Amino acid sequence: MSFAPDRISSILPGGKFFRRGSDKFFLKSIRLSAPTSSLAFEEKIALRKRLADLHAAHTTAVVVADNQAEALLDLVALQGLYAVVEVRVRPLDLFSRSALRAAISDLRSRVKCLRGYRGVIAYLLDCPVEPDALRSHGFEMARARFGKMVAAIREIDPHKMVGLKHQAGTVALTLRDEDFLYVIIPPLTPGELRSSVIRLHNLAEARPLVLEFGRMRPAQDELVACAFGLGAAGVVVQDSVGGNLPPSAFKGGSLLLRMLHASELLPFLALNGACPPQPARTPMVSVVICAYDAERTMRPCLESLRQLDYPNFEIIIVDDGSRDATSQIAAEFPQFRLIRQPNKGLSTARNVGLHAARGELIGYTDSDCVVDPHWLTLIVGEMVGGKLGGCGGPNYAPHEEGWIEGCVAASPGAPCHVLIGDDRAEHLAGCNMVFDKVALESVGGFDPQFTAAGDDVDICWRLMKAGYSLGYCPSAFVWHFRRNTVKAYYCQQRGYGRAEAMLYFKYPERFNALGQIKWSGAIPGIARTMPGGGRLRVRWARTAEQLQSVDELPLSLLAVAPMTAEWTLAAAALLVLCVLFGVTLWPALAAFAAGPLWAAYYALRAPLEKCHRGAASRLLIAWLAYSGSIARTLARYRWRADARKQALVDSAPRQRPTIDWKRRGIRLSYWNSVYTTREVVLESLRRFFTSLGRPVVAGSGWNDFDVLVEANPWTRIQFTTAEEELGGLELKTNVAARLRLSTSARVGLGACVIAAAASLFASSIAAVTLSIVAAGAAISMMSGLAEGASLAYHAIEQCAAELDLVPLGKPAAPASAQPIPVAADPDHTAEAAQPAGH
Repeated sequence: MSFAPDRISSILPGGKFFRRGSDKFFLKSIRLSAPTSSLAFEEKIALRKRLADLHAAHTTAVVVADNQAEALLDLVALQGLYAVVEVRVRPLDLFSRSALRAAISDLRSRVKCLRGYRGVIAYLLDCPVEPDALRSHGFEMARARFGKMVAAIREIDPHKMVGLKHQAGTVALTLRDEDFLYVIIPPLTPGELRSSVIRLHNLAEARPLVLEFGRMRPAQDELVACAFGLGAAGVVVQDSVGGNLPPSAFKGGSLLLRMLHASELLPFLALNGACPPQPARTPMVSVVICAYDAERTMRPCLESLRQLDYPNFEIIIVDDGSRDATSQIAAEFPQFRLIRQPNKGLSTARNVGLHAARGELIGYTDSDCVVDPHWLTLIVGEMVGGKLGGCGGPNYAPHEEGWIEGCVAASPGAPCHVLIGDDRAEHLAGCNMVFDKVALESVGGFDPQFTAAGDDVDICWRLMKAGYSLGYCPSAFVWHFRRNTVKAYYCQQRGYGRAEAMLYFKYPERFNALGQIKWSGAIPGIARTMPGGGRLRVRWARTAEQLQSVDELPLSLLAVAPMTAEWTLAAAALLVLCVLFGVTLWPALAAFAAGPLWAAYYALRAPLEKCHRGAASRLLIAWLAYSGSIARTLARYRWRADARKQALVDSAPRQRPTIDWKRRGIRLSYWNSVYTTREVVLESLRRFFTSLGRPVVAGSGWNDFDVLVEANPWTRIQFTTAEEELGGLELKTNVAARLRLSTSARVGLGACVIAAAASLFASSIAAVTLSIVAAGAAISMMSGLAEGASLAYHAIEQCAAELDLVPLGKPAAPASAQPIPVAADPDHTAEAAQPAGH
């Protein structure tokens, strides 16, 4: 069926795919060649029939060179096909300023001639630069000049898409201003194609990926199906008949082309119009939506789930005590199962959905998300093919009407994934993740203490610890509505800080000295928003047939330190010291200004929608980037402090400790006749300190301790155990607890020494101030050591009493029998906390 030219509508990028109005559009394209001159009547009739055959075989577009466009574009539009026009620029013009100006001027003229044709949806800039030329002149210079060409095309025809035609060996030339990523794929097997497409998807980020197969191949139909199955938005193949014919073939008034048969159009015909194809196996998926006061976004979320293009799924909605119209909206979708419960938090709601699910796979997305129609098709294909315990995909911010909403959406702190490989993840965002139900149940489901955030990090780490692999499918994306007010943004950041503190108690070994998570992988795209992080690590391909590897350089702690609250506090302290000593303020002011400068750099590089770009928007993003990080850090410290509020130990000590002053520790000994080993004692200590909100780290085997516990910010306790077999089932267990200063305490101690020395040479006011500060810090450290010793002593005694171990030391004095205060159980606080929303 053909369409009149006025029936052809615009094609625009939308996430990882193209959209035609409200529908998805797949670019199934043939590269055509024709003479530059006009065609005779007979040739037009033959070409029109040929284009009709292409359209009937599910082809949706053609790629034509700009010097052939005038002869073809009207006929292409008449048959209801779209056109991508390829405009060629000589590589030599790229490296000469005068030649570049002439090339851009010529480019403008050619685009002016083409912009009036119907059916043209995109311009493809073809400038085949050799890798050696790029190595010689540098990527940045080439990118800047390609950017000028793209800007020139947009200026002339702003309503069309623009992309570069990338060779496999130069994909590092990808520009941020490209509307789609277009790559020529070298000859590959389907297995090799998979790894290449995943890598290119990550490079494309939130843009469609279009692949061109350079020449006809025996397994081309399989390659095309594989490309679409991996989430490609478009595939371009060579014309199997008459492609690249010389102009002489058109002489004599006859078009030396024959009509195409179905077998010659097999790459798209074999798909039978289905894109992407369904995976080989389609297990049932139970999609769980946990909602709390979600009436603003609930209806579009459920509408998108109703349109999923997957044959075997169910939707379970868990209303976690909403006070608005969430349940009423959910009831409008009777094909979905609705479960209502009192407010118990996000993790509990996720577990309720897990237990109610009938599917082999359990999918989770949030009530403020809109899923892509092929979300399950793509992610299940990855799960089935990779035999994974879990898999996730990206989430992108949709269009926002208001500029404040757009700025909030572009600010840092949104949910994101962490990759340890092109298709393997360390963390999956909670709004886009699918798990094997058996794997999820084997680790006990979600931890109920995470009522609003942190549950996704916890479940991913527990699954990996249990030996499961987590996959990543870059094309299975969801639209995620960000917080739409500045107040809600700060609330979200404080919630994340609270979740990080709770995760720290459970996994202290996964955090750095500033209390931030030490990811093993990388967060895609975050490096370029930091000064010095925009550089890429490029591995040059040795041949044109190899796909170039492009990776972001890993971020160091120093690269992000200026945006932390700790940096700001240190800069303020340095400023006070400079004032006290009467020295120049410039170093302190420079350190203090680093944070705002880092935030301003982020604001300039933030992915802000074009309609919202402006000075006011950039300033607001810079402020949110700077202050949001501080709010998150302060919430993290506040929660960690609240978790250590005072409570009582259940039992009084029964023996006096042996004090080892030289090693700053205590020792206690016990006897039992039921073979209670030291591993049991250590596990009891671990449970005890975890319940009190003290992070516990097990010794790696290379340490001289078994367990390391954080008693307070100043003190760490190293527990070491040893046992002696006394015959039969009798055991003697020795427990030693040594006190060590934390890294922050050592830094503080060094600062005290420097301050004390400096006070000798300062003015009287400065000397008194420094002396007071140094004395206060020293007293605080000594108090911390004393608190740590008391905590270690009473913890050992209580655990021994619970295990019925008989004390072998001197009996404790009656006065010591009084219970002492130690940290409270953070779980109780977490259960009482009102969630900020799911």
